[in-house]
Amino acid sequence: MEILSKNLVRNEYLEKRIGTICSYNASKMEVIEGHIINVKKTNVSFIEPHKIIITTKEYKLLIIYYDKDNMFLYNRRMPIDIRKFETLLKHIRNEVL
Repeated sequence: MEILSKNLVRNEYLEKRIGTICSYNASKMEVIEGHIINVKKTNVSFIEPHKIIITTKEYKLLIIYYDKDNMFLYNRRMPIDIRKFETLLKHIRNEVL
């Protein structure tokens, strides 16, 4: 069984916006690039989304995204957009400080 992997296209504008929000809220951001994984000679493929890990004091948030329209908090059951993310991060910062 042969497995082919290629990088998923990153949205640098979205990542820059999230990075700016993190810097204003004294948070650290780490980006893990996603992949498209294909099993050769089959019709099976997997999409591993991009992951952004945000650390604020003792809290860690995980945002996964495929593109700017599909952002999720922790898993695909919790959709989130930039405004909700910014509000959440401000709330966490104010609660912790």
